[in-house]
Amino acid sequence: MDETELLATRAKVFGSVFLIVQHLTRRADRELAALGITTRQWLLLAVLTKEFDGRSPSLSEAAQKYGSSRQNVKQIALGLEARGFVRLVADPTDARATRIELTQRVRLFDEPPMVERTTTMLDAAFAGLTVREARGLSDLTQRWLDGLTADDSGEESPS
Repeated sequence: MDETELLATRAKVFGSVFLIVQHLTRRADRELAALGITTRQWLLLAVLTKEFDGRSPSLSEAAQKYGSSRQNVKQIALGLEARGFVRLVADPTDARATRIELTQRVRLFDEPPMVERTTTMLDAAFAGLTVREARGLSDLTQRWLDGLTADDSGEESPS
């Protein structure tokens, strides 16, 4: 593949990812409307649940994992706090830091009706892919995300 083809391929993939995000956001927002939360709020809950192993991160730590600014994460967290999913609390050892605590309400994502809705949504989202293709896509997106997050932190991206 020459440079022109490579650039065209990367541009097509880049644009396609944004189109995929648009479609996924529309579908997920429709599913999450019953809970009164947006896809961005759901994603923050997922990051808090999966990335911090039961501990309450600071807004800055959450922002780094979420891939956004501290201010943006705070706004999203305030919306979640208003709906009872999180609490924003002062750090007991650092008065400058605010921590995000998950509440028991987050457990509703583990209840059978929500698990069933999530499964149905994911089945529809990946209907065009075989299991093997979905695994391959998972590996590729993780490598891509690793490269992007390394770039954001100032580290060198893997070759």
